Amino acid sequence: MEITISMLHLILATIVVIGAAFTVWVNLNIEITKLKSTVTHLEDNDVELKVLLTDISTRLHHIELLLASNQIKEK
Repeated sequence: MEITISMLHLILATIVVIGAAFTVWVNLNIEITKLKSTVTHLEDNDVELKVLLTDISTRLHHIELLLASNQIKEK
């Protein structure tokens, strides 16, 4: 069985295509991992922001109650 130049070109082209497909697959997986990490980070920050806003709201209501009680005492 003799390998001709056209068979050698076909084998090399196949190896190049498979290598390129593998490289694209690896790069896409890396990008997907980065995006998942970013989404997780943003979701965690969203939870922290909600807790902070709840705390601020509670303190604001306390201040409002103190101001209202001071106005009642002055009258």
